[in-house]
Amino acid sequence: MKTSLCLLISIATILILIRRFHVSVAVIVGAFVLGILTLGLDCFDVMFSTVTSFQTLKFLIIITLAFTLAYSMKESGALDMITQSSLSLFGKASAFVIPAMIGLLPMPGGAIVSAVMLRDIVKSFKISPERATFLNYWFRHVWACLDPIYPSVIITLAILEIGYLTLLKSTYLITLAMIAFGLPFVSLERSNNPKDLRGFLYLTPILIVVVLTVLGVDLTVSLIVAVSLLYIFRKPSLREVAKKAINLKIYLLIVALLYYKDLIIKTGSSHELFEDLTSLGIPQPITATILSFVLGFVTGIESGYAALAIPLLTPFTGIGEKLVAKNLMLVVGAGILGVMFSPLHLCLILTREYYSANLEKVYTRYLIPAGLLTLLSLFLAYLML
Repeated sequence: MKTSLCLLISIATILILIRRFHVSVAVIVGAFVLGILTLGLDCFDVMFSTVTSFQTLKFLIIITLAFTLAYSMKESGALDMITQSSLSLFGKASAFVIPAMIGLLPMPGGAIVSAVMLRDIVKSFKISPERATFLNYWFRHVWACLDPIYPSVIITLAILEIGYLTLLKSTYLITLAMIAFGLPFVSLERSNNPKDLRGFLYLTPILIVVVLTVLGVDLTVSLIVAVSLLYIFRKPSLREVAKKAINLKIYLLIVALLYYKDLIIKTGSSHELFEDLTSLGIPQPITATILSFVLGFVTGIESGYAALAIPLLTPFTGIGEKLVAKNLMLVVGAGILGVMFSPLHLCLILTREYYSANLEKVYTRYLIPAGLLTLLSLFLAYLML
C-alpha cells in the first residue's frame, strides 16, 4: 500500500475520532494507524525514540511553563488590572484591545475570559452582539501564529526544527493582516474617565518572554524568568495555578504530535502525498493552502491544525535550514484562517453563546469579509516575496 494512502487513512482516522475524543487520543490512534500500515511493529521503535528524546522532554517543560504563566496572571489579578487601564485609555476601542491583550495568554476557551471582561463595555457603548462576538473572537487570536507561548507555535517549532526568530520572520505578516482587516469593524470612541496606565505594567511577564526569545534566549529560560518575576512580585496561589497548568491531556498531545511527526518523516508519506496532489496539475501553493485551510476548518483548534497540516506540508515549507519563509507564511495563514472559520472552534461557540449573537450574521457581516481579505492579502504577499 502506498505510504501516501496510509497517511490519508491516518488523517481520516484522526478527523473521525476528534469529534468524540480529545485531540490527543485522536492523534495517537491516527499515528498508530500510520505506523502499523507502513512500518509494522517497527513503529514501536520510533515511538520509543520519540518518548525518550531530549526534544520531547524540552517541549513538555515549555508547555507547562507557558500555562503556568497564563494562569498565574489570571490568578494574581493581573488581567483585571490590564482591563481597567485599557478601558481608561481606549474607551470603546477596548472592545478589540482587551481581547488582543488577553489573547497573548494561551488558555483553552480563553475568549470567554475577555468576553466577560468586555461585558460592561459592550453594554455601555451599545455594541451589537454580533459585532461584539466578532471583535472578541477575532482579536483574541491575532497572535496565534507567532506568540511563543501558544501550544500551536511550540508544536510548529518542534515539527519544523526551527528557532523562534525564524518563525517570527515567516509569520508576522499574518498578524499584521488580521489586525488590518479587523480594524474596519472597530468603532473608536475615547473614554472620559481619568487615565490610569499602571495596569499595563502587568503585561511585563509576556513582554519579557517575547523580548528575551527574540534576542536569542532559549524559550525555556525566557519562560522561567517571566514566571519567577511574577511570583516574586504578585505571589499567585501556586496550588490553584498548578491545578490548571499541569494538564496530562496536553502532555499526551505533545508526545502524540512529535511521534506522528517522526513517523511521517520516517515513512516519507507526506512527500509522496504532496507529489501525488501536485502531479494532478494543481500548483503547489494552492494545494498547500487548500489542505491547510481544510484541516484547520475540520479540527477547529490551533494545536489540532498544527498537528495535521504542518507535518503533512513539510515538503512545501521545508524543515530546519531548508525552511522557505513565504511558504510557511502561506501554510500557517491558511491554517489559522481555517480554524477561525470553523463553527467547531470553542472560542467562537462560547463567545456567541455569551453575547446571544446570531451566528449567521457574525459570519456574513464580519468573519467572512475579514477572513477572505486576510487570505487574499497573504496570497499577494506570497507572490511579491
